Amino acid sequence: MKALVLAGGFARRLGPIGENIPKAMLVEGKMSVLDHVLKKLEKAGLEAFISTNRKFADYFSGYKNLIVEEATREEEKMGAVSAISDAIKRMNIDEDLLVVCVDNYFSDELLGFVSSYTGDPTVGVYWVGDRRDVNAEQMGTVKFEGSDEYPPPGRLFTLTDFKEKSSPPLSQYVAVGLYIFPKRVFPVIHEFCRETKRDAPGTLIQHLVDRGERVMGYLMEGDWYDISHRSYLLAFADARLVKSDERYVVCDKALSDHFVASITILKPGKHTTGHSHPVAEAYFFVEGQGEIETDEGRRRAVGPKDVVLIRPNEFHRVYNTGNTLLIFVSAFERYGERG
Repeated sequence: MKALVLAGGFARRLGPIGENIPKAMLVEGKMSVLDHVLKKLEKAGLEAFISTNRKFADYFSGYKNLIVEEATREEEKMGAVSAISDAIKRMNIDEDLLVVCVDNYFSDELLGFVSSYTGDPTVGVYWVGDRRDVNAEQMGTVKFEGSDEYPPPGRLFTLTDFKEKSSPPLSQYVAVGLYIFPKRVFPVIHEFCRETKRDAPGTLIQHLVDRGERVMGYLMEGDWYDISHRSYLLAFADARLVKSDERYVVCDKALSDHFVASITILKPGKHTTGHSHPVAEAYFFVEGQGEIETDEGRRRAVGPKDVVLIRPNEFHRVYNTGNTLLIFVSAFERYGERG
């Protein structure tokens, strides 16, 4: 079995952040979401290919087995299912294929999912219950014997139906962007993609079910969420892009005529421009590890949940000392135009 990590999407719901930062590089704990997935795949003994797009290819330059789609914007991308078909052909994959959509974070290990594989297409599912942050109608939902209750009869079960974005949902069990496709269905995948670009992998699962293919579901346990649903990212979805270069991405959002909130996504090994300004500022560090330098002439470590208060006219500069993105939010009184 081989593994394919899909990391070629443009997160348009995140506005300028999604346009300039691949979701695969967003951070959970001390690791990027991509590195979490690759670590789990390594534990499961699987070689991984990574599919991304031309715009974000530089972010993935340090990774092996990279497949670069030529898309540089949403309108050009081939779609997730078409990317699976393309990867199978380009990499001459002749083994069963595990596919992971890297915009989802899950804490459960992949070894159990892989070990459950019976030779039939298999979907990772998660019970969302009454979670307010997940709308099952906007996701792929499944039906099986016992899907009207939790827990299910077992962690592995045969799906009787699968629907992508249905109202009402088939159940409160949703697909989590984790699939195994036996190589015998590769011709079906290629044919499915022949006439048009195909995106959501759930549409392929629905196609297989409609064809009468036996499709299995496997219950993922622990934590799971779509990384783009994090509140600090959604808060800046309609922000204004101020800077985007080899060092960082900065977006500002005016909350009033005199007050601004800003998010900075600082790349590993980089630092912000050292400066001072006539107004006070508060820094709230959200993800990653770094250091901040101030007028005191020293650098001190900062990480998630750290808050640093900057006095008016106090020099300050932030360094990313970790291996992942350093993300922080600042709030200040407007004192002039930025950008």
